[in-house]
Amino acid sequence: MGDEEVKRSIEAVQSLLQPLQKGEFSEKLYKVSVYLQSIGKSWDACRSALQALEKEDDPEKRSKAVESKAKGFEASRKSSLRFARLNLDAAMVQALDAVARKPKNASKADEKRKADALQRAFDRFPDPTKAMLDHFRSTSDPLDKYLVAGPWGFEYLRKRSADLEAYYRELCEVLACRDFAAGRVVLSYKKLNQGIDDVEEQSLKLLRANGLVK
Repeated sequence: MGDEEVKRSIEAVQSLLQPLQKGEFSEKLYKVSVYLQSIGKSWDACRSALQALEKEDDPEKRSKAVESKAKGFEASRKSSLRFARLNLDAAMVQALDAVARKPKNASKADEKRKADALQRAFDRFPDPTKAMLDHFRSTSDPLDKYLVAGPWGFEYLRKRSADLEAYYRELCEVLACRDFAAGRVVLSYKKLNQGIDDVEEQSLKLLRANGLVK
C-alpha cells in the first residue's frame, strides 16, 4: 500500500468538484478541495519526518517520536475530513435553498409548525421518500414544497438514512433544475460524499500499512 491510492482518491473528488465550482457555491466547494488536499500534504510532511527518524540511534526515543508524528497526522486527517464534509453539507444546503425557493412571507413560527406536522406524517412510513415526493407533487402550499425540497427535507432524510441519490434525482426532474448550477450540486452530493469516504478509507489503509495504527 503506497501513497498513490490516497492521491488518486483525492484527485477523484477534485475531478467531481471542478465543474461544480461556479458562482455562489464556489467558496464552500473550494474548501472541500482544500481540506482534502491538506491530507496529502500532511502525509508528505509526516512521511518525511518518519524517514528522518530512521537515523535516530535510540530505539525508545525513535519509537516515541514516531508515535507522536503518527498521532499528529491522524488528528490532522480527521480534522480535514470533518471540515471537508461540513463544507460539502453547507454547499448542499445552499443549493437546496436555491432550488426550493423559500416563500418570502414565511415566518420561523410557520416553518416550525409546518415542519413538525410534516415530520409526524412522514415518520409513519418505513421509507419516507415516496411520501415526500408525492406530497411535493400534490400540495399547493409553497411552504410545504420548500420544506420537503429544501434544507429541512435534507436533514430529515439523513436522519432517516434514506436513499438521497434516488430522492434528489427524481426531485430535480420535477423541479427541472438538473442543468442549473444548484441542481448539479444537489445531484453530485452522494458521489462527493462517497469520494470523501474513499479518501478516509485509503488514508487509514496507508497508516495501517506503515504500522502507524492497528
